[in-house]
Amino acid sequence: MDLLAEGVESALMACSLIVLAPGVATALAARRAAVPALVAFSMAVLGSSWLRFSDRGGGLQPVLIAVILAAAVAVLLLPRSSRREIAGVGGGLLAGVGAAELWRPCVGFEFGQVLNGLPDRGIPGVALLAVYLLGVLSPLLALGAVHHLVPERHRELAEPWLAGVGAAALGALALATAFGLHDDLVGKLFEWSVES
Repeated sequence: MDLLAEGVESALMACSLIVLAPGVATALAARRAAVPALVAFSMAVLGSSWLRFSDRGGGLQPVLIAVILAAAVAVLLLPRSSRREIAGVGGGLLAGVGAAELWRPCVGFEFGQVLNGLPDRGIPGVALLAVYLLGVLSPLLALGAVHHLVPERHRELAEPWLAGVGAAALGALALATAFGLHDDLVGKLFEWSVES
């Protein structure tokens, strides 16, 4: 339970914005498929983070991360009628991989213990990482719940504008990453977290 609480506490820190902001942008760009997109995003963050932090993979080059984020925008904005959920899931997976590659987590005692043993833990390590990420990504869970509380007619009116905002945010992150500005952004967010 301490690990979950540490994740929730981390969600309130600036260092988590690099993973939370793309999640919000993905939900906005996915329009009516926001919930499937958020689930896919979360699963991709978990999988990519586990590969990266357990030294089994990850560590993608910034240009590839930028391409992945740009592809997420393209998939999320595909004209679709009956395939909304598929595009939402595809865009969510791509955005989650990109966000996880950029993320530099705030590490407290509990999560530090998990990270130290992650390469040797296998599936139990994935479960512990999932508990921590449940806390970190809890604002996205709340966003998914709120999405269902908003009446359908209101969502339909706001949908084109919100999709544009979400796509623009993901696109801006892709451009910043392509031009090498992501290190400064992540470093500054991490610095703000340490100061608080």
